[in-house]
Amino acid sequence: MDLYLGGSPFFSSSKAYKHLIGHMVTPPIFSWLWKSCCQNKHKVFFWLLLKDRLSTRGLFKRRNMILPSYDCVCCLSNVEGDLAHLFITCTFAKECWASIGLMVYHYNPWTVFNSLKGQLNVTFFMETIILMSWCIWMQRNDLIFRGLHNHPSNCKLHFKRAFALVVHRAKAHHKEAMSSWLEALL
Repeated sequence: MDLYLGGSPFFSSSKAYKHLIGHMVTPPIFSWLWKSCCQNKHKVFFWLLLKDRLSTRGLFKRRNMILPSYDCVCCLSNVEGDLAHLFITCTFAKECWASIGLMVYHYNPWTVFNSLKGQLNVTFFMETIILMSWCIWMQRNDLIFRGLHNHPSNCKLHFKRAFALVVHRAKAHHKEAMSSWLEALL
C-alpha cells in the first residue's frame, strides 16, 4: 500500500496543497479583515485595495488602457490617481480621515495602516479603516460617474451611516463601545 504525504494511507488535498505551495506567512491585516463584522462587499473591496486591484487610474495606466487623463479627480492636483494617492496622499482623502479624527502622516500603505490602528486604539479598528476607505472610494465614484461634488462632510455622513449598520452586525460585547464611539463623532 502506498503512503501519501505525512506517512498516512489517506490522501489529503490540503496536505498536498501545502506540500506543493509551501507555507507563506500571511500578514495579520488579512485575518483581521475577514474577521471584521463589515458586509462582504466591504471586505472584498478592502481585500482588492490591499492587493492593489481596485480600478484606479493608476491601474488602468499600468494595463495600458487609454484615458484622457490619469490624474486624480478628487483633488485636481495633476498627480496620478493611483492607490496610494487616492487613499493616503490626496488632500480629499486626508480631510476625510481627519473628519473622524485620524491623521495620515506616512506614504507607505502598511505604515499608514499601523498608524491608523494605533490612533484608533479600539478593538473595532479594522471596521473603521475599511469603512472610511469604502466611503472615500464611493465619493470618488460619485464624482466620476454621477457628477456629484465630493466633500469630506459627505464622506463623513456616508461613513456614519455605514458604521451604524456595522454596529448592528457586531458581536454583543462590542456594540456598546462602537455605539459610543460613533456618537462621539457627532
